[in-house]
Amino acid sequence: MNNVKGFTLTELLMVLVIISITLAIGLPNFQSIMMSSRLTSSANAMVSALQLARFEALKQQKNAVITNKNNQWKNGWLVFIDEKMQNNQLDDGESVLANFDALPVSLDVKTPTAYKNYIYYDKYGQIHSEGLNNGTFSFCTSNVLNDFRSVVIALTGRVHIESSTTKPASNYDKACK
Repeated sequence: MNNVKGFTLTELLMVLVIISITLAIGLPNFQSIMMSSRLTSSANAMVSALQLARFEALKQQKNAVITNKNNQWKNGWLVFIDEKMQNNQLDDGESVLANFDALPVSLDVKTPTAYKNYIYYDKYGQIHSEGLNNGTFSFCTSNVLNDFRSVVIALTGRVHIESSTTKPASNYDKACK
């Protein structure tokens, strides 16, 4: 008698059923993990920009500016030293210290009016903006996960991140809607 090795149709169907169930349960969780990772990455990029600007302002004793691209923070931002110290815009001869990419399509950023176009640190490491001296950048999802990361900027120029895991979910409504 021939001894044929292989799988039976029943065994193959059972494996397909197990894989289907695993994907049906795991895929939504994986998507929320990816969204959470994107939120964290975007907030960390803003914190990096703010910390770089503060450090360079103190080091060079000049205004360090963080400005948005194309009048929207969603399009990314630049960090540079404002050599002319007059208009908080990137002028000829001023070099960019860091260039941050646009946010993923699934994310949005909400900012107070004071941070409409730019933020800068003066030579003492104090933060300044268009009217206010402090505020919050809220990075939000465009779906119903009610997940967010907020970069909170203190009057002293120091920053920290708040999230849906550290603050009540009701903060999402205030920050993102």
